[in-house]
Amino acid sequence: MRTLRTTATAAVTVVALLSAGCSQGQTKEPGTAGAKVEVPPEPITLKLYDVQVVSDEDLEILYNGPIKKKYPYITVEKIDRTKVSLQDVISTNQPFDLFTIGNSEFAKYEDLGFFEDITPLLNKSKLDLSRFDPRTIESTKNVSHGAMYGVPFALLTCALFYNKDIFDKFGVSYPKDGMTWDQVVETAKALTRQDSGVQYMGIHPEAFVRVSKPLGVNPVDPVTHKASVTGEPYKRAFELGKLLNDVSANAQKTTYWNPFFRDKTIGMVATYNILTSPFFKETEGKLNWDMVQYPSFSDMPNNAGPYSFHLYGISKTSKHKEAAAKVIELLSSDEVHMSMVRSTGRVSALKDPKFQQAYGADNPILKGKNIQAMFKSTYTPGLQFSKYSGNASTIMEAEYKNFLNNKYDVNTALRTAEEKINQTIAQELKK
Repeated sequence: MRTLRTTATAAVTVVALLSAGCSQGQTKEPGTAGAKVEVPPEPITLKLYDVQVVSDEDLEILYNGPIKKKYPYITVEKIDRTKVSLQDVISTNQPFDLFTIGNSEFAKYEDLGFFEDITPLLNKSKLDLSRFDPRTIESTKNVSHGAMYGVPFALLTCALFYNKDIFDKFGVSYPKDGMTWDQVVETAKALTRQDSGVQYMGIHPEAFVRVSKPLGVNPVDPVTHKASVTGEPYKRAFELGKLLNDVSANAQKTTYWNPFFRDKTIGMVATYNILTSPFFKETEGKLNWDMVQYPSFSDMPNNAGPYSFHLYGISKTSKHKEAAAKVIELLSSDEVHMSMVRSTGRVSALKDPKFQQAYGADNPILKGKNIQAMFKSTYTPGLQFSKYSGNASTIMEAEYKNFLNNKYDVNTALRTAEEKINQTIAQELKK
């Protein structure tokens, strides 16, 4: 009897196991009892504060377009920076999740307390930092005190832009890649003249900060917070700027935007990558321009100074940090960077040479232009700045303009700048 009961029990067990095994491979039809229903994620809106400006067009092309394909439940909205400052956003506890910023601006905003090391979030989203130009990662860690406060996306390269019609008008040969400032000065002299009542100006070098960058100057020590701007590099930059101004009929008495793009009275502009500017779209087909490599000092060939670039970051106050990290990982993809370099005029922070090779391919404004000029200069690792560097740069620019206007000599201009910077810092430290 025991044997029969044991056999019967075993049989029942086998049948039960077979039945269970058959049912495990089956999928319930939708609507039937026990069917597994996919619940879509709750919609998430990430607020973006763009310290480095993101246009409405870029927001759709480079952000929400790719995001909607992969994460349809996530949307990025900009906070209107024209109506509220980042300081006000922080002080009133307005929620924001993402920000764009320049690597030189971290020190300026650090006291607001919204930076944090996002390395754990990047690791979780599996963002591969080895794909980036290593100098951008080094520079990011430098300004983040060894952490990662953001992820690089666009390099701020430089070039010499020129109006071909002005060169043709006065029979002057076009600029070439690899020119020194001495050669540019001579070219500017040949272009600066009056014709039919119109004053043409040879060159505009943008500002003191741009002329001085290749010299690697840093107006305020990031550790001691003391100014030191009376040395030879500053004198050299001031004197070059004055020479360029004087041989170009005081071109620097105003900005270059209208004279170059609309009035068409400036022959050359030596500045950062302005190909993302709406001025280019506005003057498409109306301005006969091209560009060459940014000029260099004769004893520092091809040197354009410390790396400058823009980054994405995640606010410490965000309630959607994992979603924000997913977005940054997506925006750092080859697909998005390829779209960016082909159409927007930006230069990718990713190191694969394919991004340089594809630069401007879908941008009609850049057809037939010497776009590889953007990549011919070399850049040194980015500097670490003091939180007072922004105010110092403003003071330096003001004293530079006083020097251009012959208010005093170069040594007096630099000494005055240093005194004012240190006074400003002392006042800030008392607050």
